Amino acid sequence: MYEDFYRFKEKPFNLTPDPRFLYLSKQHQGALDHMVYGIRQREGFIAVVGDVGMGKTTLCRCLLDLLEDKFKVALILNPMMSDMDLLRTCVHDLGVKPANLQMAVAKDVGAEGDVATITKEPVDLNWIHDASKKQLIDSLNAFLLEQHDQGGSTVLIIDEAQNLSPEVMEQLRMLSNLETEKAKLLQIIFVGQLELNQKLQRPELKQLNQRISIRYEVTPLSKSETIKYINHRIMIAGAGSRIAFTYFALKEIYSYSQGCPRLINLVCDRALLAGFNAQVDTIERSHVNQGIRSLLGDEDKNYFITRLKGRLPLVASVIFFLMGLAFFLAPNFIADKASGSASKISPASIPPVALAPVSRDILPAPVVAKSVIPALMNENPPRIEETSAKLASTPSPMDNRGKYLIQIFSLSHQDRAEIEVKKLQSEGYQAYWKKAESPEQDWYIVYIGPFENVKSARIHLKALKFSGRKKPILLSITKAP
Repeated sequence: MYEDFYRFKEKPFNLTPDPRFLYLSKQHQGALDHMVYGIRQREGFIAVVGDVGMGKTTLCRCLLDLLEDKFKVALILNPMMSDMDLLRTCVHDLGVKPANLQMAVAKDVGAEGDVATITKEPVDLNWIHDASKKQLIDSLNAFLLEQHDQGGSTVLIIDEAQNLSPEVMEQLRMLSNLETEKAKLLQIIFVGQLELNQKLQRPELKQLNQRISIRYEVTPLSKSETIKYINHRIMIAGAGSRIAFTYFALKEIYSYSQGCPRLINLVCDRALLAGFNAQVDTIERSHVNQGIRSLLGDEDKNYFITRLKGRLPLVASVIFFLMGLAFFLAPNFIADKASGSASKISPASIPPVALAPVSRDILPAPVVAKSVIPALMNENPPRIEETSAKLASTPSPMDNRGKYLIQIFSLSHQDRAEIEVKKLQSEGYQAYWKKAESPEQDWYIVYIGPFENVKSARIHLKALKFSGRKKPILLSITKAP
């Protein structure tokens, strides 16, 4: 329907197992390599499993194209049959003649040597319907020996092998006994869903399970492989097509399909139909969602609601993060608006604020305000809030009426602290120092304040930063008793 509009030679996302469209991902290439290796090395039994829609049947078709003429192959697509029906199907697909006829042909070949003429004669397979199990097995054995003598090999591929009954599996195990002293005459490949592994674990199939020498599981495509898979099929269907999928459309396809090739084909086909109806060359996420809705049955009708619920924890986390960030930045924003051009205020123009002395031998709890960054102290002393130091009292004429202090310096010598205090006082600040005693070294902390409200404290903090002081710290203090 949309092939002409998008300039496709054929539909790119058909569900038929066409080996031309096979995208050899790492998993599919691995499965193919294991099957070819097992056949060439005459390993006997091979098991390739994968979930529904992984492209296992397409792999079987591709394997048939890879094998040379010397390999005789029988492909069974519907194994839900009796052991006799399976045996007849295998003999029929391989074109096996009756055992007595094969022996007569062998004698004629030995006498005349005209192999080409005899092997090209048409084979009448009507004998199969009336043959007994012994006649079928004897004829098959003669055929396998003939193939081996001519340097060939015989392969039996059973698709949907998870549907095999235990009786048929046991029959196949018996067929694997057709061998020479050095080689297996029949290579049997089980291709099935993951349930095949569980079936092989049954006690009655223990002997068969032990004979499987090569096992491989085909897993879903990754996100990058899904994108390559879609591009590969579009290119095969029409290299000159004018279609393009957006990144978000491809992301939505992978989210729905989880890398399953069959589901990718289904949703891409419906998305192309939605794009054709809209007469657009670019498939958007909305077109993919339309395609998904057309595929959902009653049991999956809440697919989009379920996806939304799955994303709620992430959405809630983002919302709480943004709320926390806004709460964290709000005081700064309000203070900045209120202070206006406070960064341009000269320190000398700021009115002095009365400062009361802090009680002796008590270190005010330095709870850092929300907008305060970690301290950068001079001479790299330890952070005062990380020590068990006591502040030694120094004479001060001020009462403890404030709630906020600004820490300016942490110095290792008292005389330097006194010099900095005098310098700050000469600039109009209410400054003083306190001694912090610690086991390693005493420190002399220079403060400005206290301030009754955070707005006034922030104005002075900005002025101090403007004057070149290295990262003064705004502290919220607790009044001493």
